[in-house]
Amino acid sequence: MVGVVEPEAPAAGFPVPADLLTFDEACTRVLDFLEQQVPLGFWAITSRVDGRQLYLHVRDAAYGKGPGDWHGWSESFCRHMVVGDAPRIAPDAMAVPRYAAAGVARELPVGAYVGVPIRGGDGRLFGTLCGLDPRVQPAELERHGPVLELLATLLGQVLAAEHLRAQADAREAALRWRTLHDDLTGLANRAMFLDRLTHALELHRRDRRPLAVLSIDIDDFRAVNDALGHAGGDELLTRVAERLRGVVGAGDTLARLGSDQFAVLVERGDRGPAQPHLLALAERAVAAMADHFTLAGRQVGVGVSVGVAEVAAEDDSPAPTAVLAHADVALDAAKRAGKGRMSLYRPSMRLPQARDLHLRDPLRRALARGEVRTVFQPIVELATGRVTGLECLARWEHGGEEVGPEVFVPLAARSNLLPALTGTVLEQACEQLARWSRAGHGDVRVGVNVPPELLTDPAFPAAVGEHVQRHGLRPGQLVLEITEDALLRDLPAAQEVTGRLHEEGFKLSLDDFGTGYSSLLHLRSIPLDSVKIDRGFTADVDVCPRAQQFLRALLTLGRDLGLGVVVEGVERPAQAEVLRELGAVQAQGFLYGEPAAAGDLPPGELAGRSAPRSA
Repeated sequence: MVGVVEPEAPAAGFPVPADLLTFDEACTRVLDFLEQQVPLGFWAITSRVDGRQLYLHVRDAAYGKGPGDWHGWSESFCRHMVVGDAPRIAPDAMAVPRYAAAGVARELPVGAYVGVPIRGGDGRLFGTLCGLDPRVQPAELERHGPVLELLATLLGQVLAAEHLRAQADAREAALRWRTLHDDLTGLANRAMFLDRLTHALELHRRDRRPLAVLSIDIDDFRAVNDALGHAGGDELLTRVAERLRGVVGAGDTLARLGSDQFAVLVERGDRGPAQPHLLALAERAVAAMADHFTLAGRQVGVGVSVGVAEVAAEDDSPAPTAVLAHADVALDAAKRAGKGRMSLYRPSMRLPQARDLHLRDPLRRALARGEVRTVFQPIVELATGRVTGLECLARWEHGGEEVGPEVFVPLAARSNLLPALTGTVLEQACEQLARWSRAGHGDVRVGVNVPPELLTDPAFPAAVGEHVQRHGLRPGQLVLEITEDALLRDLPAAQEVTGRLHEEGFKLSLDDFGTGYSSLLHLRSIPLDSVKIDRGFTADVDVCPRAQQFLRALLTLGRDLGLGVVVEGVERPAQAEVLRELGAVQAQGFLYGEPAAAGDLPPGELAGRSAPRSA
């Protein structure tokens, strides 16, 4: 027999250190070594799997076994060896009662047996290193015990190292995935999108391959996020991503760039006309949101707006950031056109932020210098044309040209100037109210729009009170017109602020009623005195029976809740006639007067005066 191989002095051919081997390589080296040093007719490295002893690596000159063969773990010699009720080395296996009674002994002629457990890095049993021979072996077989223990330990270390390598590889793969994908939706992220866009532009530069980018944004996502919480918002983002997957082509790259903005990279190998294809894709994206989403048990309807930037074969190759910027410009145009729309980029378009660069500082200076003025638009009683109130609106002229409120009000919001703008309007409205009051018209009410950030500011009621007290007015002469944006942003804070304003006597009116996300909830939650029905419900009320039905429902709701109702956007006599038939009481619009300076509204005519252009 071969003598003992001491662990500290391995013989030639002994396996190399575990960290340089795979488990399969280590098994091969171990069995090569044992075949040379311990001449049994059968050697195997096995694994215990689902109640079986599975042969992984086999050297068999006695029984005809091979890798993949197995027998029941309960029938094996190795089971008894592992639990310790039979020895690890048995030169005469049949002299050991447990081995003699094992199922393997009934199947195979076994003279000698050796076996040691193989355990992984966590100490759990993986399998065994075992050997058999049909012949009984000399007692010196037991002298190989230390070498077998060493080899089993080596295999266990290799298993542990391989497991750690697998974990590291999995972590690295997960990290690589996360650097290129969005965790929430599983789509490509901005980094991957920019990488693919850069590659597409290189192909355009080299081969004149056309491409396009679609920038897609969820309309009113913030309202949903605020109403349903971040979990509801995340679910919406996931569901929108699923629908967008269904409309993009197999070769297109769909990505989530951040928040509620998605993008699609469309690469086309031919040089044919792409615009119809791109517009059709954008329209499919918009149409995919037609069906409502069910979120947290609620039906929620949202749309998307799409901006398209095309790089045709004949175009110069722009930078990736330029293509994205063009798509965002087109997206902004779609949003401003009414949302739920698509728009194709044209060089004449500019982002609001680009306009901001040359208007922001002039607006800030104009507010500081008192150069923003106010105008007043009458609110009339439909039955008589009598003026019942006025809305105070801001106007601004820069460089000799009028800058529309649709430009400078959003600019003020983006530039953190809305508080200053609102303060200017409040001061001028109160100043004019004081003049009218001194002239004997103390019953006049003037409405002022309040931005969302002020309606959740605990200091706002005191600030409004200072304006009123300074000009000797009653709080009830001022109507604060609010929108649902503030309520969706932070309803508890808005309830506290509106509650204080109501207690102090200010009148509150909900503007753009009917267009918000959850108006009924907010009507119940805050102390309103009136609502203003958005002009969108009035535009075709004189020609569309469906529009009349909606408007009738809104008017009835307002009356049943005990609220004053003002219908905005009345421009034609036919609209006014229908509104009177529907039971509307008050209206506002160009039919009764365009916004005008206070000097064009003589105080003597305010009490009981008729509108300038009566229906």
